[in-house]
Order: sequence, then C-alpha cells, then structure tokens
Amino acid sequence: MRLSLRDARLQLRPYSKPHFEVAVAAMISPTGPRAAARFGCGLLSLAATIIEGFDVLGEHWKIMESELYAPERRDIFNFIDETKVRHLRPLLPASGNAIEIGAGSGRLLIRLGRERPYRLVALDYAPYAIRAVRENYRRASADGHAVFGDATALPLADASFDLVLSGGLLEHFRDPAPVVREMARVLRPGGLFYADVVPRKVSLYRWAERGRMARDEHLQAGIYESDLAKSDWARLVAVSGLRDVRIVSAGVYPPYTLRDHERLTWRYGEFLRRLDGTAIADVLGFFYMVTARKPGR
Repeated sequence: MRLSLRDARLQLRPYSKPHFEVAVAAMISPTGPRAAARFGCGLLSLAATIIEGFDVLGEHWKIMESELYAPERRDIFNFIDETKVRHLRPLLPASGNAIEIGAGSGRLLIRLGRERPYRLVALDYAPYAIRAVRENYRRASADGHAVFGDATALPLADASFDLVLSGGLLEHFRDPAPVVREMARVLRPGGLFYADVVPRKVSLYRWAERGRMARDEHLQAGIYESDLAKSDWARLVAVSGLRDVRIVSAGVYPPYTLRDHERLTWRYGEFLRRLDGTAIADVLGFFYMVTARKPGR
C-alpha cells in the first residue's frame, strides 16, 4: 500500500514543555512560515530544493514575523489588514462586543478595536494561537479576552456580539455552513457579520500555486482548501438567516514569488485597492470580503 503525508498521524499526542523542538516544513506557499509563527514553532524551509523556491527563502523568515502585531511594518500582511479595515470602517457598529472566530493571532480584531470602543474577544481551539493573541494584546496595549472554543459549537450565548468576524477560516471546512450558522447565532440583531475567504482559485498573487490547486484540494497535508465560488458563499451566508449579503473580490497583488512584491504592493497600493470589487478582481484577486447583517432592530 502506498502512503502519503495525508495518511500521517501524530504519534505523540498533545504534550507540554519541556519537549523536543518542533518545526513546520515549508515549500513555496506562505502557509508554512505563517503556521510556524502562529504556533511558536521552528521553520524547516525546503524552498531551495526546487528552482521556483530560491526567491522565497528570504520571504519565509519575514512571514514568520508577520503574525506579530506591528502595524508600522510595510509588509503584505499589514497591507491586507489595512485593506480590510478600510472596507469595514463605514459598516462598523459604534460600540459593543466584538469577537473573532478562529482568531489565530488576532491582528484584525485588534485593529478594529482601535477603530471603535469594542470589548474584544478572540476565540480559537489551539493553545499556541491563544498565546499569540495574548502577546498581540500586550504589544498593542489592548484589553481583551482570549478563549478556547470550537467554531462549530461556540460556547457563547445567543445574540451576544455586535460584530462577529473570521479571517481565512471558513475555506478550510468541507462544510462551512455550521460555522456560519454559529457566527450568525451569536450575532445581535442589526449586528455586522464579516468573513474573509481565501478560496482555492487561480490568482495573480498565488500564481505559483496554480498547478497544485488543479491537482490537490489540500493547501498542505491535512489542510483542506475549498473551491466554492463567490455565488456559493453568498448563498451559504444568506441561508444562515443573515441579510444584505455582499461579497467583494479583492487582492489583485503582484505574485508573492516576485522578489519585490511587497514594495510594489505598497507603492501602487491605491491603484490596486481600486481594483477590489471589479471584474478584474473576480478573475485575478485571491480573497473575498463577505459582509452581512442580522435582521432586527
């Protein structure tokens, strides 16, 4: 029987310090170094084993730092965060409770907490993510809570938040409907729902991954990546009971394998942002920004 990494199993179940060194293997995709940063692991960069990987070796180490809250840094992740905040700013509730589901590092939640006087809650199932959120709260001098929880069964009361958001979460579920329903359940009437989705689709920014996307539904071993279309996401959110559903295609950026892609993105940022929501972004953008409201009030 032929086995692949998809058949791998963790032989040592959850453990605590002191423990042996853990590292995340990475090729070209930024997912590996991002996971290493989020979970406090080392990075085993294998990019140099293929020709296309030489130019991203330096990027891997920059990406490891990207999960830390440092809004002054002109990297691609802060550019994307600023794009999301600009999009959401006119829609945000004036005050209340805000929660990020599958928060990871909680960077977007913290940014939105600087826009409005929210009580911040970050929810994730991973201990390392909770630690990353707490570190970012400290860096941002922000008051907030970080709690463990399952996105498909949130340990939260109905209608308890004015803003419910997720970033880069829903596309990793084969059936994201239970997560969307839970997000809608804890949202107060009149509250704002937001999700950004990074689908498995060809885009300019992720051009180097087009071959992998065509043959493999996994971003990397064990991490599913949905190819649901924009219209499918709209229907999914609408049937959860939310209204005023709007989906904007975004992220027409230079390929991340290009040596100066971050500098170019910032230099031509205003032009690139004007492409968001256009037919060009439908074809070449790499993520969707989804907003909706809960009926009532």
